[in-house]
Amino acid sequence: MIKKVCFYIFLFFCLLLNIVIDLKVPKYFGILSKCFDRDIILASSLYILICFIVALISALIVVDILLVFYKKEKELDGFKLKIRDGTFGTANWMPENEIANVLGSDKIPGIILGKYNGNIIKLPLTGYFNKNICIFR
Repeated sequence: MIKKVCFYIFLFFCLLLNIVIDLKVPKYFGILSKCFDRDIILASSLYILICFIVALISALIVVDILLVFYKKEKELDGFKLKIRDGTFGTANWMPENEIANVLGSDKIPGIILGKYNGNIIKLPLTGYFNKNICIFR
């Protein structure tokens, strides 16, 4: 939702920028006339062409931004991330119903993680998951 609002704000500013640039083109030609000491006449066909090129460049920038967003969404298809943006990792707290399935109890050899409901909870040495742990005190 926030991305859409930001994108619409960006489109609005692109439109304003196009209008400002299009209105300033005759003044740019006036400056060029003074710089080169010549009368540079801005014909209406040239003015239309310049406005069209500015609008085309803006439209291509907007299309590029849309393609980047679309590609990013497509790259995440098929992955079930805990957090949509995994820039700083996707670690999360384990729900209670997964503790019995993933972690071991008193009898299984492993890395002791702590106590939960009176039972010692361990990370099994022969389990699927890596043995990276983070300890909070």
